[in-house]
Amino acid sequence: MADQPESRTTTLHDQPFPELLGYPCEVVISSDGQWIAGSSVTHRCSRVAVYRAADLSCAHLLTFTMEAQSIAFHPVLPLLAIGLDNGDEYGREGGLTLLECGTGHRVDFTDPEWGIEPVRWLDDHTLELIFFAVDDGDDHLMARATLVRENWLGLTSDAIDLTGLDRTPLAPEDRRVYGDMSPAQPSLRALAERAGRGYDAQGGVRAVAGLGNGRVLATRKHVAVECWAADGSALWSVPAPSASGGTRIEVAADERSVRVAVSGPDTRARTDFLLVDTADGTVLDRHSVPFSAAMSTRTDGVWAIRDTYNRSFGTEPPAPPNTQIFAAGGSDRVGSVHVPDRYGLVPLQARRCPELLYGRSGGRVVALAPDGAIETVFSVDVPLGRAVYASDAVGAALLHGHTDIVRRSFPSGEVLWNRPSESEVIDLDAQAGVLYVLCADDSVVSLDACDGTVLHRRPLPPYRPLALHAASDGTILVGTAAGQILRFPVIRA
Repeated sequence: MADQPESRTTTLHDQPFPELLGYPCEVVISSDGQWIAGSSVTHRCSRVAVYRAADLSCAHLLTFTMEAQSIAFHPVLPLLAIGLDNGDEYGREGGLTLLECGTGHRVDFTDPEWGIEPVRWLDDHTLELIFFAVDDGDDHLMARATLVRENWLGLTSDAIDLTGLDRTPLAPEDRRVYGDMSPAQPSLRALAERAGRGYDAQGGVRAVAGLGNGRVLATRKHVAVECWAADGSALWSVPAPSASGGTRIEVAADERSVRVAVSGPDTRARTDFLLVDTADGTVLDRHSVPFSAAMSTRTDGVWAIRDTYNRSFGTEPPAPPNTQIFAAGGSDRVGSVHVPDRYGLVPLQARRCPELLYGRSGGRVVALAPDGAIETVFSVDVPLGRAVYASDAVGAALLHGHTDIVRRSFPSGEVLWNRPSESEVIDLDAQAGVLYVLCADDSVVSLDACDGTVLHRRPLPPYRPLALHAASDGTILVGTAAGQILRFPVIRA
């Protein structure tokens, strides 16, 4: 791996609490006001972040493969209790985690049969736990137990046996008692404003693109597409009809417009495809369909949509075609094709490509012509994953990655090199002979596009990266679930 100096990363939409990924669940503050803890919970996956109240910097980030629905600070000590539950209706398990904020000392206790929610401090010495499970008859069981200790600091992993606690059964109608739970997002907004910053929890940057003049286009929650100036100031924003916002953006070759795919309030029943002027955000064209659809584009601006809701499964023409092809710069349909099974023609995420590429049964990769003609390009025995077309000193190629990173000659499909990836590939792009790979382990790996040599590995903040773009202005952009857009210079081959 070549030696590369670490270059500074700048951040657009730089707001506090990014470790919560825009989905804060519960927020609590220590009794001395020095610590802020927040939880972010999705199905069987959680984060708990602890921040220094003085500057809102993150002191500790804990991740769990369970749901951390309840967190509580000790009445006096800077000690955080976290209740855990796996959310499984048929095989419940859970646990208790204690974190000392000042030292970072952490201790975990588990229960293989009961989840815990909530946790509540009754006084300086007593922690109340509510256990719950599901019996063989699918009835919910609940029980209360208390832990009493003179000293709660410096505990070891054998200090508490959750399975041996005396528990008092609770009736189904008994309510679980929580502590003072203010709505998380308003609480974080107030804390940010107190520090002179803003917080809107508008994350979900699922697509990002840089322009030659340094401006940045991106999607996010409730936003179809937005534009940032080179200096990081917001320029314009096109609202979306639903919280999911834009899902994909493709910039025209002249960078004067961008095509955006936007889900409707009911993602099964509506998808909008907007053509937006990059100068001021004016919507130049809008094409809407009453179903969920995926967009494909060619470098000449020809674009296509494919029904992904499978409304026409098993039907034959004259049913409406479920794949439609449109001319560049508008929504005039120039061709169509009807493949009833939605898995019979699967759009490939191939950027910068001169062809509309799709996958077909048997591992075939096909190109869809504007008139609807389908031509097999090559065949593969593994899913391509994300892909990018490149033309360089070695020739035209399709570089793609999922668990392996591969260069194939295009259009022959011959494998020129194959390199296993250390982590799942989230996105990739190529620029000036370098392939940039965004990985699920919060890193960007730069490879020589010609031979696959690893040039550099850049660690990223734990904001859950979603999208990557290698911009023509010489910067790499990474969109995150937290809402931040990270920007840093390219690596030279």
